Amino acid sequence: MKVLQICHKMPYPIVDGGSYSIYHTALGLISQGADLKVFAINTPKNWVDVNNIPDDYKKKTRFEFSVVDTRLNLLKAFFNLFTSTSYFIGRFVSDQCNSDLKRILSNEEFDIIHLEHIYMCLYLDTIRKYSKAKVILRPQNIEHGIWERVIKNTSNPFKKIFLFIATKRLKKFEITTVKKVDGIIAISPDEAKTLMMDAPGTPVINIPPGFDFTTIPSGDHEQKLWDDPVFYHLGSMDWEPNIQGLRWFIIEVIPCIIQDYPEFNFRIAGKKMPQWFYQQRNRNLIVDGEIENPLIYHQDKNVLIIPLLSGGGIRVKIIEGMALGKTIISTSIGAEGIPYTDGKNILIADTKEDFIRQINKCRNSPELCREIGMNARMLAKEHFDRNILAQAMVAFYFNRNATTWP
Repeated sequence: MKVLQICHKMPYPIVDGGSYSIYHTALGLISQGADLKVFAINTPKNWVDVNNIPDDYKKKTRFEFSVVDTRLNLLKAFFNLFTSTSYFIGRFVSDQCNSDLKRILSNEEFDIIHLEHIYMCLYLDTIRKYSKAKVILRPQNIEHGIWERVIKNTSNPFKKIFLFIATKRLKKFEITTVKKVDGIIAISPDEAKTLMMDAPGTPVINIPPGFDFTTIPSGDHEQKLWDDPVFYHLGSMDWEPNIQGLRWFIIEVIPCIIQDYPEFNFRIAGKKMPQWFYQQRNRNLIVDGEIENPLIYHQDKNVLIIPLLSGGGIRVKIIEGMALGKTIISTSIGAEGIPYTDGKNILIADTKEDFIRQINKCRNSPELCREIGMNARMLAKEHFDRNILAQAMVAFYFNRNATTWP
């Protein structure tokens, strides 16, 4: 089985949900015997020095990349308003990328072409012209759904108008494009249902991102009891939903918490941390910025907080936190796509009052938090094992009794 995985971003370092999903999907497919080639887009905004990608990964995946400039350009964004194309999509069009794909597809035959993200469908015409392979789309998220939620939480009127126009065009592109592929792998049950309606007759399956449990030595995931828990947030800070949710939590929730809990300690980390967050630093808020190794960052912390007010798909940082046995407090939106039970393997908070209550619960009941963390680990092992999910993916490629997951 020869598979070409075409990616909208570099798979390494694993600094956000997109790179996490791409990286683990590739290694999961290889574990199932796939002869895999990975072709990715490298952008100036998130530039990756290919020399920093592990040699073993590059060898296993026969890795190649193409440079595409997707940086925000205000002038181009303005003139884009007078076209019929969403600015979100147009940034990913590249003659060089198209030329590189032509060369790869002309020199090698594949059974499956696996597209990571709807934006890679921009190259469908080239793929169809130069390959007879079955084309499978893994959308990562339903993009227009994310931006519709972002718009609701945007106060700047000019930004709101621009986002409304760009999102409307993006929605049209997504609904039209999903009908053109041979199969779709959604990352959450809700998105699978939406895609089934948008692309009637196209096979759709739900297979979430997976975690490699061999990276966690036995026993290291167990939460220790503590006198004063460390609360934290870890996520990509160039993603608008993370920025909006975390700003809300810092402005609206933390001042209320410290009235009765002055020792409250909240650490935040992630790539591309906006300057605004550094300006809010105080004895209760510690900004760690970009970190080198997420797994190491998790180790000495107890409660992962995910205050998402918008977004879509599934949050891989929650999967990662669960796999590590962490207690997680998340909004319902943040926990979408995860088969959780509130109070058993996660704590759900959708309002300021909910967050205060759940944080106090963690503060006052360390035994309960330890139990929730252990249950979260069990849930992650049952539903998000990378190699098991890769088996389902390969079965779906070839229509071999593929089953919706979980």
